[in-house]
Amino acid sequence: MHLLPQEGILFVAFAIIVILLIAKLATSPIQAMVKLLVNSMAAVMLLCFISIVGEYWGIHLPINPVTILLIAILGLPGLLLVAILYFIFI
Repeated sequence: MHLLPQEGILFVAFAIIVILLIAKLATSPIQAMVKLLVNSMAAVMLLCFISIVGEYWGIHLPINPVTILLIAILGLPGLLLVAILYFIFI
């Protein structure tokens, strides 16, 4: 019975790690785009909710690509930034 030499085992382990890293790098942009898409949809729903509820107090935040992306990328700080900028300039 012939066993793999130690170098062969290390080579196979290294090859598996390299393949997994390449697969991770290949799917990372897709995962980032999916995360941005999900966050953008959540931002639209949040802005619509604020607009509907805010009608009673006269609060309205604009729903446009810039505000959606700011909120999708930054999260709650992005929402606060949009609200502060909106109330400063309007």
